[in-house]
Amino acid sequence: MNYLKEDTIAALSTAAGKSAIAVIRMSGNNSFDILNKVFKPSSSKDIQIKYGFIVDGNEKKDEVLCSFFYAPNTYTGENLVEISVHGNPVIINEILTLLYKAGARPAEPGEFTYRSFLNGKKDLTQAEAVCNLITSKTFTSVKAALNNVNGIFSTKIKSIKNSITNLIAFMEANLDHPEEDIIFLSREEKLSRVETCMKGIESLLKSYKVSKIFQNGIKVAFIGKPNAGKSSLLNAILGKNRAIVTDIAGTTTDTIEETIDCYGVPLTVIDTAGIRTHIENSIELLGQEKTKETIFSADVLVWIFDSSLPIDKNDVQIANILNKENLSIPIIAVLNKSDLPQKLNIDNNPLFSKLAATKISAKKEIGLFALLEKLTKVVGVNDIESTNLMINSRHYTLLNNALEALQKTKLELSKKDADELACFHAQVAQNALNEILGIEVKEDILDTIFSTFCIGK
Repeated sequence: MNYLKEDTIAALSTAAGKSAIAVIRMSGNNSFDILNKVFKPSSSKDIQIKYGFIVDGNEKKDEVLCSFFYAPNTYTGENLVEISVHGNPVIINEILTLLYKAGARPAEPGEFTYRSFLNGKKDLTQAEAVCNLITSKTFTSVKAALNNVNGIFSTKIKSIKNSITNLIAFMEANLDHPEEDIIFLSREEKLSRVETCMKGIESLLKSYKVSKIFQNGIKVAFIGKPNAGKSSLLNAILGKNRAIVTDIAGTTTDTIEETIDCYGVPLTVIDTAGIRTHIENSIELLGQEKTKETIFSADVLVWIFDSSLPIDKNDVQIANILNKENLSIPIIAVLNKSDLPQKLNIDNNPLFSKLAATKISAKKEIGLFALLEKLTKVVGVNDIESTNLMINSRHYTLLNNALEALQKTKLELSKKDADELACFHAQVAQNALNEILGIEVKEDILDTIFSTFCIGK
């Protein structure tokens, strides 16, 4: 990455494409000087937001508003300008070209936030959360990302790290001055402090599973025989006619995907072609093969039965497919058409012995909320509101490293005269937490993190 702190960088910060307004951002010590070469204000010089025109010599390029932010009280910690222009890509490119000719250079992905990190405006966890905030798919995940941006996660990490640092100080004092008249911690007190730090890390690690779901979502495949109601259920959940529904079996010949917000979880629901023993044409065969592929890539299967009919050979065929593959993912049995006379008896039926069953009527929209709630619980999201942090895989790995080091610290402290090794392992834990915060982190790791950002952020 061409992350040179001395340069002045510029980029479009709003989404590309046509819009009423677009914002071009420029940051660096020379931002104001560069802007003055192409901006002719028509308003007072002593205000933060100035109205005027971007010009190329005597030719006006656009009517704009320029907002001036003075270092160090800016997003990047540098002089920063935001130019509100008309959101026409032609105009945007013209203005960016003028800024580059005047002395700025194109910003790399995430470079504005990278400078914010370098200048101490954000620690690394806060900087990472900016990307999560932009890409979050539900309001609940937005809140979790915003908590990280506001420093709640880093505050917890710093609290644990400070406790470890304090413990190391006592152990080092004990090692360096064993005969001095200094108040030392007892072995029991040291063990107690280590255990408290371990509990704090374990609590954060528990947030990772839900955080991963926040970021990646859950892929749920609707499977079943033709006319069981898969497409009807998809339409009912979405609240619109996304899939064609008829009385003709085999209407769905390809997968249909839609993503919804399910109690804060990004849920991708996939309607698949029905599976049955006889196949009428090559198109239906291709559809069933696509269904099998979807089964293997899903996080949860919703097996839909027509409860107005008894179990038939098509249901048995689906059971054989699932048993043959020995899938380890959750499977929910949905007994659809509960508004009709019931002919499906699940009591003592081996087909349902290991399945969580729920009754619905997709046509009458009965039982849908209970099904959606069961979907979130079956993947381990029991209380989505209790998870208020965004833990990514980098944090998870380093938290595990810190926990493992503290476990070794505890083991050494339980021995006699092993403070030196205990102190070493505690320092390993401290270093892992420092890396989470971005303290003494390697440059290639920073490049990897910020390269995932969009340009202009």
